Amino acid sequence: MEQWKEREKEQDVLQTLCDDPAKGIRAMTEQYGGLVYAVTWRRLQGKFSKEDIEECVSDIFYELYRCREKIDLEKGSIKTFLLTIAERQAIRYYERKVEHLDKVSLQEQYERGEELPDTIDVEQQTIQKEESERLLEAIKGLGEPTSHIIIQKYYYGLTAKEIGEELGLTKNAVEKRIKRGLAKLKQALGMERAV
Repeated sequence: MEQWKEREKEQDVLQTLCDDPAKGIRAMTEQYGGLVYAVTWRRLQGKFSKEDIEECVSDIFYELYRCREKIDLEKGSIKTFLLTIAERQAIRYYERKVEHLDKVSLQEQYERGEELPDTIDVEQQTIQKEESERLLEAIKGLGEPTSHIIIQKYYYGLTAKEIGEELGLTKNAVEKRIKRGLAKLKQALGMERAV
């Protein structure tokens, strides 16, 4: 019953987004703004300013508006759709900004009085990026719905209950998939300890 009410509420918000975009975006921002900001902040913190993160959040809601006609509530909730957009936009934002920074020569940075990158820091970031990519590939290799569950749990911070409601599974079933998925990841990544 509660899932039905939630879907009806989402349908209303989606209709408002189509009929009155400004009002729809305000409603989406009020309902999901904190969550979208948290996801974006987690991806971009320490690398970009607060203003950059806010710009990325704005891009996320714009992308939601742009894709409003494609949202199918039968396939997933607005929250899930928005979190997927947030993850992708944060990655794109990061890549776009880093690509721009890479084009600026060290001499130009020096002339502007900017701090030059530390070789060790750059090396560490490269290693972390490679490890993250390897982990993400291993998660995708778990197959659906396990990979989706792991991403929702550890990237978006959703509880087993929230994930279960979204997928129509019990909390216990979600927890079992998480446990099995982590065991498979541990094996796939050749780790000695649990993830």
